[in-house]
Amino acid sequence: MEALLILGGVIGFVVAWIWLVFGSLRLGSRAVLLAVLLPLVTPFLRDSAFARLPRILLLASLLCVGGGLWLLQQHQPEHFARLLSGQWHQQVPAGELQGTLMGQPFAPDKVYWRGDQLVFAETAGERVRRSLVVRFDGATRLLQGTAIDLLPGDDGPWPQMVLQWYTGALASPGLRRVASDYSLSLSLAPQGRDGADMVVHLHLPAEHRTRLTGRVTLAERPSWLGRSLTSTQRPAPPPEPAAPTPPPAGWQEVSLLAVLDEPEHFVGQRLRLVTIAGREYEGVLKAVTSERRLVLALPQGANQVDFQFHPVDIALIEVRPRI
Repeated sequence: MEALLILGGVIGFVVAWIWLVFGSLRLGSRAVLLAVLLPLVTPFLRDSAFARLPRILLLASLLCVGGGLWLLQQHQPEHFARLLSGQWHQQVPAGELQGTLMGQPFAPDKVYWRGDQLVFAETAGERVRRSLVVRFDGATRLLQGTAIDLLPGDDGPWPQMVLQWYTGALASPGLRRVASDYSLSLSLAPQGRDGADMVVHLHLPAEHRTRLTGRVTLAERPSWLGRSLTSTQRPAPPPEPAAPTPPPAGWQEVSLLAVLDEPEHFVGQRLRLVTIAGREYEGVLKAVTSERRLVLALPQGANQVDFQFHPVDIALIEVRPRI
């Protein structure tokens, strides 16, 4: 609404100005100069020979521009401040979350986990202007490990996307839910005592005109991530003195980030990978490439074949400890 008022006022002002100038050609050079240089004075001249309609249109256009600027200052004060300062485009630091929500620029400044829901919110003061909520309530099985990856065509259940946006006080808020068939990649890494670094890549189908990408640091890590880390990092109980040392367990799940960050602890060990598509591969880890791909040596009859796996394709990784 604000943009329409401002744009309509500017166009009306230009039309009225041109109309006023051409109408003053028959009144002499002094009237022409006045219409060209000081068109805003002409509506206030009494007993003027200038045409009345263009002068009325000038005043109406100024009222439209003023009304639009007032609404902009009320509903989007940060945009109004950037307009006055000449900063037409908001500068978003590289790496921070940015994207679009229903075709509108989306730069969430509040990101947090609310139970099993991930909330991205863009606020103006105390008011939420746009928000995107990823609801894992019906897909809690995805909340394990440190990465969540979904591609169109994957089997469910899928987390539900809830989009909300507000375009001003005179327009009703928008709400849309997306159940599946989008691309989502979340990667979390513990940071400090309670925080976590999260990398997000989200693309909804084209008709929703919504995407989000970037990195953000969470002040509080999600509770499920804490449970996952505890379960994978719990120290083994000490063996009983009288009993012989039991053989090591079969397969043990390990963090994909641990393999990528410290490959020297896993090179030469037998690994079992389960991909997002559900395929299972078992072999010896040969190396981690500079592109952070896992190179796994798999026996093929009398020969040996090397396979490379991208981290986003891996759903589960297990290791068999050395005896």
